[in-house]
Amino acid sequence: MDSVTTLQCQNLTCLSPNALTNRFCEKCGTPLVKRYLWMIGDWVRSYYRVGELIDDRYLVKQPQIVLDTKPAQAPQAPDEPPSWISLYLKLLPFHLHIPQVYGYIPSPDERLNMDIWLLEYGTIPLDETGELIYPELLPTLAEVWSQASDLRQIHWLWQMAKLWYPLQKKAMVSSLLNPSLTRVNNQLLQLLELSKDEVTTPNLRNLGAFWAGLIPTAAANIQDFLASLTQELESGDLDRPESLITILDYALQHYGRGQERTYEIFTCTDTGPLREHNEDACYPPANQAITLSNGQNPLAIVCDGIGGQEGGEIAAQLAIETLPREINQSPTTDIQVYPDSHSLVLEQAIRVTNDLISQRNDQESRQDRRRMGTTLVMAFAQAEEMYAAHVGDSRIYWITAQGCHQVTVDDDLADREVKLGYLLYRDAIQYPNAGALVQALGMSSATNLYPTVQRLIIDQDCVFLLCSDGLSDYDRVEQYWDSEILPLLQGEKTVTAVGESLLQLANQKNGHDNSTIALVYCRVVPTAETVRPLIYAEAKERIIPDLNDQDFDHRGDTYSGEEAVTAIPTPPPASSSVSSPTSPPAPTTVSTLVVVAIAVGVLGLLAAIAWQFLSRYPVSNPSISPAPVTSPTTGTTPPAPVTSPTPPNASPN
Repeated sequence: MDSVTTLQCQNLTCLSPNALTNRFCEKCGTPLVKRYLWMIGDWVRSYYRVGELIDDRYLVKQPQIVLDTKPAQAPQAPDEPPSWISLYLKLLPFHLHIPQVYGYIPSPDERLNMDIWLLEYGTIPLDETGELIYPELLPTLAEVWSQASDLRQIHWLWQMAKLWYPLQKKAMVSSLLNPSLTRVNNQLLQLLELSKDEVTTPNLRNLGAFWAGLIPTAAANIQDFLASLTQELESGDLDRPESLITILDYALQHYGRGQERTYEIFTCTDTGPLREHNEDACYPPANQAITLSNGQNPLAIVCDGIGGQEGGEIAAQLAIETLPREINQSPTTDIQVYPDSHSLVLEQAIRVTNDLISQRNDQESRQDRRRMGTTLVMAFAQAEEMYAAHVGDSRIYWITAQGCHQVTVDDDLADREVKLGYLLYRDAIQYPNAGALVQALGMSSATNLYPTVQRLIIDQDCVFLLCSDGLSDYDRVEQYWDSEILPLLQGEKTVTAVGESLLQLANQKNGHDNSTIALVYCRVVPTAETVRPLIYAEAKERIIPDLNDQDFDHRGDTYSGEEAVTAIPTPPPASSSVSSPTSPPAPTTVSTLVVVAIAVGVLGLLAAIAWQFLSRYPVSNPSISPAPVTSPTTGTTPPAPVTSPTPPNASPN
């Protein structure tokens, strides 16, 4: 069957069949996206044969693995997902680590429980012919552990620790203790599927026992550290996820000093062939490449204005002018032990910016549809960390030589319904108002704003792509990242050439909107001196006493970007003035500030934020019906693109 099965082109004006080995459509030249999916249920291993075509669509490539041969068509979805499937949907904010439900195949006999649920993982490692490199989609942690650097190994453990509490709340934390489910997708730790906890809920003692098995093949200079860490976990002396995360944060900072990072930033923007005015804005200023050396902090921003020419471009420009000023005056380098403080600084800068735009609306008596606002995506790097912040539906993608992953989750009605557990993502985006925004900067007071700030660890060459929906609509990044962005990582193109090529692509393949792009290209090299092994007692002595004085607030479901506070918060940055961002930007620097005892006040603020977050999603009927809180013109389904129209359904992963 495999020899005669074809792969359908995603271009709705084409839909031509192609050989499975093709990279581009033979007829229209559109890159062919290969979506390999995991079938839940061991029973399918023996029921379906390799090469068999299920439901006239899904080609069995390996036991429990299928290739969607008709990716242009929306997969089937149930009227109402079962409760255990809803757990995957509610964990959408953790999509970098937990697969999302792609679709399902109904049981051929209603009397039998033979429904097949399909999971998707974002980019899967493939060879040059588009075939799987690993026979079970991704390698297990144990398979690749010994080949990784000290920083990468600590990074994987840190990701597991970050997932502990949200999975524990869903009674799925045993998934992290199953060696067959803990997989690795290059820098990311991903779960193959979720496993329900048994009667006895696992605890950190079990995690310590699991990690102890990794010590013999760990990098030499972290073995003693891991031995002490796992001993404390197994003995119960270290019994809080927050403390574990903070110790691993300290280890990340320590081993991150073994690498140097340099950055190149390029931004560009264009009105597009169908619009008269450009309501987008970017920072640094467009059309100039900037190089930052090790120790400097790159900052890139993309905003997509809302409210028409008289408002959208004003809001976007206000954001571009305000955010760099606020961040430049914020204490984000002196706090070495508590990196989550950086997230609070960025969140505060976003709130200040929001209120400036909202106050401008009030001063000009703008109401309802006339209120101006803007989406936001922002990337800020500090040592080995990249902070990715967003509000709205502009996006950030994380590209390495091995894959492309969408970092952000759109603040729109479709994603909200998924997070509520009502609809599968690829079903939700079929609704006419699915792209309507549920929040944007400036539409109301910051007390009603819920920005997401995620913290990512950089340990290899990579590119962060920030873009408005003029580029990301219709799966363009998913389709073109390897042909357009990968050459930058391979040394075949400059950051300027890649940015200009992506902008041209947005206009030619979409063209329905303004398009704005920011590329942050990071190059990583080892330092001249090897980092000394970290002594566990040193980390514990510096961190644990302060942690024991804190009452931790998990902030609802601890969604990524809205994480549990695992650090002593810092005071909000004071508003001040610096040089205008319209001039060539200097490297982002920060002022020195001693952390003072204001934790109680800031934690009170966080409690209020948590309450607002928890009350954000009222119980409603399982359909996309609530009106968006932003301008009704925001996020509406765009007209058909100039060429190659496909549904605007980029993967959430």
